[in-house]
Amino acid sequence: MTKWIGIWALSIVFFWGSTAAWSLDLNLPKTAYQGDLIVGKTEPTAEVRVKGKRQIVGPQGYFVLPVPRDQKTDFLVTVTSETESLSYIIRILAYPWRTQKINGLSKKYVTPPPEQQKRVISDNHKVQNVRGDHPYPVPFFVRKGFIKPVNGTVTSPFGLNRVLNGKPKSFHSGIDIAAPLGHPVHCPADGIVRLVDSDMFLMGKTLMIDHGLGVTSIFIHLDAIAANTGDLIRQGDLIARVGKTGRATGPHLHWGVSAGRTPLDPQRLINREFK
Repeated sequence: MTKWIGIWALSIVFFWGSTAAWSLDLNLPKTAYQGDLIVGKTEPTAEVRVKGKRQIVGPQGYFVLPVPRDQKTDFLVTVTSETESLSYIIRILAYPWRTQKINGLSKKYVTPPPEQQKRVISDNHKVQNVRGDHPYPVPFFVRKGFIKPVNGTVTSPFGLNRVLNGKPKSFHSGIDIAAPLGHPVHCPADGIVRLVDSDMFLMGKTLMIDHGLGVTSIFIHLDAIAANTGDLIRQGDLIARVGKTGRATGPHLHWGVSAGRTPLDPQRLINREFK
């Protein structure tokens, strides 16, 4: 693991090599599902906008478009250079989200008492600050994609409408992977550690990694963390151990992926090629 010292300069050489001449072009899929991560490519100096909002374009022209879980309209993508302009429509398809009921949770984790609500708000701010912070423009994840961080069964997929102890809650923003207590957790994609917290109220021991272009992973309910803030992590590195800290009925890993502050389905990223 390497500390963040001149990683931007090192990354350009390590990830990209020499520069090349570009003409305005746009590489995007025709369709995407709710909860998908769309990865596009164009001229590095081009301006990319979706619904009028400008997107970050990396040094090799990569950019990401997260599709919210409840997105109901298509994406109109515009790309503009000094001399040209292109438009592209991505059709957004609905996904059949299911409902999951979980019982047996401690009441304080379903409806936290007032003295704990401040902790929950503070914990959420820490996570959202990482997701909303200025992302590294180098998309570390496109080189080798994502691997599954833990060998285990996915017991709760992304997007479930959750009912906890009979109370409807927000949808499940990641995937739960069942594994024994202390089982190794490996880094799913190259990135930089942005947050390490050993005592979040609902999430327990928590780790966050920035994979570039605003794409981040969060790992919660951990038993132990084997990385420090600022570490440069490679795919496959040991980063933590499976636990049951925070709001958990048993040992498992909750792995969430977001682009900016939009949660995405991690399962659809596993073994996917981005080049």
